[in-house]
Amino acid sequence: MIPDPLEVALVAMLSMVLAGLIAAGVTISVQLIKWKIENQRLWSWNRALQDHIYRGSPPPPPSAPPGLFD
Repeated sequence: MIPDPLEVALVAMLSMVLAGLIAAGVTISVQLIKWKIENQRLWSWNRALQDHIYRGSPPPPPSAPPGLFD
């Protein structure tokens, strides 16, 4: 039995939609991981700045962690 062209087109379209959703999910996951790492670096630098101010340490203030503003 030969499938109808409409069925083939429908399966192809659904496959493309599924592939797009998977790609979008992977992209979002990667971006969230990068955001979390950047957020942790920023938090640690802000904590170091607050400790520096609270303790009354002389200048210069602590530098930003490597890779924070890349």
